[in-house]
Amino acid sequence: MHPLDPAIIPAVSAVRSAAERLRSFLPPSRLVRHDGLSQTLGVDVWFKLELENPTGSFKVRGAYNVLAGLSAEERARGVVASSAGNHGLGVAYAARAFGAPAMLYVPANAPQVKKDGIRALGATVNDEAADYDVAMVMARAHAAREGIRFINPCLGLDLLAGQGTVALELLAQLPAMQTVLICTGGGGLLGGMGGVLRQLAPHVRVIGVQSEETAAMTRSVRAGRVVDTPVTPTLADGLAGQIDDEALHIGRTCADDLLLVTEEQLGETIAWLHRTTGMAVEGAGAVTVAALRHGDITAPAGPLVAVVSGRNIDPSRLEALTTRYPG
Repeated sequence: MHPLDPAIIPAVSAVRSAAERLRSFLPPSRLVRHDGLSQTLGVDVWFKLELENPTGSFKVRGAYNVLAGLSAEERARGVVASSAGNHGLGVAYAARAFGAPAMLYVPANAPQVKKDGIRALGATVNDEAADYDVAMVMARAHAAREGIRFINPCLGLDLLAGQGTVALELLAQLPAMQTVLICTGGGGLLGGMGGVLRQLAPHVRVIGVQSEETAAMTRSVRAGRVVDTPVTPTLADGLAGQIDDEALHIGRTCADDLLLVTEEQLGETIAWLHRTTGMAVEGAGAVTVAALRHGDITAPAGPLVAVVSGRNIDPSRLEALTTRYPG
């Protein structure tokens, strides 16, 4: 395993500071045992319900920590970010809490529920970009032009420190945890959580999960270099996009393994979760559960935790999936 780069992965002390900032803003997310999967897999399986956060995902943690670290003058000038949707919701929610203007660049095909949610929080939305990567280019150009802070959706010590608070909560909620499955796109949650676990609980097996259509991290780690990955339609829109060398470092240092699930497995799992638990889970949040139900996890050690993060699925898409996969 490669050593953690302190310029990319925050120290535990920074994550603990982020947890202190978040304490009065965001309660710890619930950890619930899933009896059915526990019986099927023969180990205790728990869901870390990050989808119950106010914006429906873990993204609000990092966004709040970034905003908390800005000066009053910087906040007054505003912030800009690119997002597939959930990061945008997190930035908009945190910006509203601090009274800061926020500008979000999202892809044209981002779920309408996410775009509407960002606007409802008072932020401005530009959805002219053809895909997520174009949205990031536009957001960076906006930040440079206006001289304001660009909040990267997946990178930055302050952002990752906020995301790492999920791992601190898990270590307090379930000290015996042996395995954790983390939904993985650009590596923000993987880097935040994985960095904490490498430093405080290196025995915990960290598994990143992606869909086959959002596999930039997996392909790059396996190749040992950044691999350009085609942008294709996917249920896991929140995990879509390319990665860079910093994200590659996260994948190589913070994950013991990376798993892929198919779109078919993902769609079936979204329908199964809604049918059996009542939860509306978007594709990015359901990949970990899809890996437990369909993936090839060799001899998982328990207790095992699956992070379930992302409830922002368009109702029409959810209805179509529940019709297609009635159980």
